[in-house]
Amino acid sequence: MSRAAYYADFVAIPVLALLLVAVGDASFAGIAFGLAAWSLAEYVIHRFLFHRLPVFRDAHDLHHARPCARTGVTSWHSLAIFGALFLMLSAGVLAGVALGYLAYITAHHAVHHWRIGPRHPLYGLKMRHAMHHHGVEANFGVVTTFWDRVFRTYQARR
Repeated sequence: MSRAAYYADFVAIPVLALLLVAVGDASFAGIAFGLAAWSLAEYVIHRFLFHRLPVFRDAHDLHHARPCARTGVTSWHSLAIFGALFLMLSAGVLAGVALGYLAYITAHHAVHHWRIGPRHPLYGLKMRHAMHHHGVEANFGVVTTFWDRVFRTYQARR
């Protein structure tokens, strides 16, 4: 994936969220619901689509093999998905989903590309995700461990 394609969501998604909040009828409750919905979607997509469905699994296996490579969903794909969701969700819920997705891509980028030492606030997240990458069939949530704990797929750092 090109550098521009990889980083485009870091610009497009905040702009989308701001537009939804500014132009749409975005309530705090809607945004909070969208954030919660995204956190569950992140877990389900990662655990079941990326690890079980062959069409997604093959691409995700490439990410596991080369975790520092620029792999992921292109902005064209993510914006098309958000466009489809726009037809079904309120502006507030969609803004919350967009902000949740932004948190996910930022956290995922950080654990793979930033130098995060033991004293850094993201160190625990980096270690949990590293366990996932090294053959542990657990820790599917990147931003939060909540759903891993609910569905008993959380594994504490060794």
